[in-house]
Amino acid sequence: MLLRQLQTFASIFELGSMTAAAEHLHLSQPAVSRQLKALERELGAELCQRRGHSVLPTPAGEVAYAYAQRAIALQRDLHQQVATLAAPETWDLTLSCVDTVAVHTLPDLLQDFLRLHPGAQVHVHTVATRTAVGEVLQREADLALTTTPVTHPRLECLPLFDDPVVLVATPEFLTRFPAPRTIQDLQDQPFIAFQSGTHLRALVDATLAQHGIRPRIMLEYHGHEGVREVILRGLGIAFVPLSAARADIASGRLARLEPEGLPALSRQSCLVLPRGAALKPAAKAFIEVSRAHFASEGGTPGS
Repeated sequence: MLLRQLQTFASIFELGSMTAAAEHLHLSQPAVSRQLKALERELGAELCQRRGHSVLPTPAGEVAYAYAQRAIALQRDLHQQVATLAAPETWDLTLSCVDTVAVHTLPDLLQDFLRLHPGAQVHVHTVATRTAVGEVLQREADLALTTTPVTHPRLECLPLFDDPVVLVATPEFLTRFPAPRTIQDLQDQPFIAFQSGTHLRALVDATLAQHGIRPRIMLEYHGHEGVREVILRGLGIAFVPLSAARADIASGRLARLEPEGLPALSRQSCLVLPRGAALKPAAKAFIEVSRAHFASEGGTPGS
């Protein structure tokens, strides 16, 4: 009964009147009014106030609506999960990914996943880490893939692999600028950097600052592809994730620089999921595929 009351209250909140809610729910207006009053008695607070022909929520009503949305979403998820248990071909999965993972890690995982579950529909949102986390919290995405561990009481974080952060430049650039022999030589090098505020930029800046180095930033980009394109044109050096630079290093288009005194840098790619929530069968299957993939790769992204 409480769920039905919450559904009725949500309709009143969204439509702004008892009459409109009654028409939407195919109920009489007295039935809608009774359900609202029953919910108010249950909660011990007035949820709506009449203003002419309109109904406006009270502060308690604003809070109640947020919880009503979550309860309705959980009911919808329950129906979907039960329905899909016997029909894997109807699986639907939404993933929220940071840019580097979406471009360089996710394709291999999707190939493995869709080989096992060819009927599944997968939707990918490429967003910043904070947005990816928010989408999982709001149940707008089933899982998130991030390049840094996430700590939140309502989320669980599963490490996938450690991704070294390496210093690179083109061989052509190094014919014009001597390769840095020590970390102090980085002071005079032109850097192409990830945008301020990103986790990778913070890691690099903190490491260089520990050695008294303030890098000479020539250009900043939000995503790896922008950094990569500028680096490949021989305009500077950059710290990049190895997962994103491996192919260019193997082909000789980029050279890895290892000046003396530069500490090893790394970040950890992870799967983020709601803690304690019932996951869709598709989400459970994707987690299993991801774990198996990186176990077979020895904890590193495929080459």
